[in-house]
Amino acid sequence: MPEFRRDDFTIFYEEAGDLESPAVVLLHGFTSDNRMWLPVAGELSQDYRVIAPDLRGHGATTAPEDLDSYTIEQFADDVKALLDHLEVDICALAGCSFGGMVALQFAATWPERLAGLVLSDTSAAAEHPDYDEKYRKREALIDAQGAIVDRFGTDELGKRAAKDVADPFLAQGIRKRFSRLSREGYLGAAKVRRERGDLLPVIGERLTMPVLVCIGEDDPVRSASDVMVRELPGARYLTFRGTGHGVPALRPEAYAREVLQFFDDLEGDAPVAGRRTVG
Repeated sequence: MPEFRRDDFTIFYEEAGDLESPAVVLLHGFTSDNRMWLPVAGELSQDYRVIAPDLRGHGATTAPEDLDSYTIEQFADDVKALLDHLEVDICALAGCSFGGMVALQFAATWPERLAGLVLSDTSAAAEHPDYDEKYRKREALIDAQGAIVDRFGTDELGKRAAKDVADPFLAQGIRKRFSRLSREGYLGAAKVRRERGDLLPVIGERLTMPVLVCIGEDDPVRSASDVMVRELPGARYLTFRGTGHGVPALRPEAYAREVLQFFDDLEGDAPVAGRRTVG
């Protein structure tokens, strides 16, 4: 896996496609790594240069011990530093869940670097009066899991998460997923999820690039996505029927198809705004 080093920090990433093609950067979710994008990257890399980093504290990328080094601004700056290193001046940026939070911060800070933005299963603020009980229950569960990690480590959380999974192969996959994540990486990113700034008041002005928003019909984050889209009247908003949290992982073929169509529309200067349900 290629790597980019600066000082004592190393970012690992995967890259696919023609290096001369337009770049698409993929940011994974909380507790995951760039492997979540494998099926999608395979589709996108036929036409684009795909770059998928492991975010700070995740996968093979450095997990600093100092939790104060985990901020949403630092996560976004890591992505910028990697793009500068790869000499990518303008790209399309796609983020899922926590990766979407990082993508939003990047887009609001350096909008001139983005030709398009794809947000999936994510929110622009940690809290809002219009978020529903499903969202709040999910956040409370993540907070409780953080307490387990703080006391017992990520291996214990993986064991508990896999306890009720009947399929041995899937259960082992869950345990391995959490065992690859350090205590500091988990707690640092969890802190960022809670403490990140509220971007809802500024995204309508700062997100000057075309935006595609994807959400699962059954995703507990759906109410937060609805609130976010209210501030982005020019966005394309897709709801994936019968889908939970993590559209790119749960519906990779449909997600890739819609993202490629979005890119085609951008290149052809076709209208973007609108809402649709994807079967």
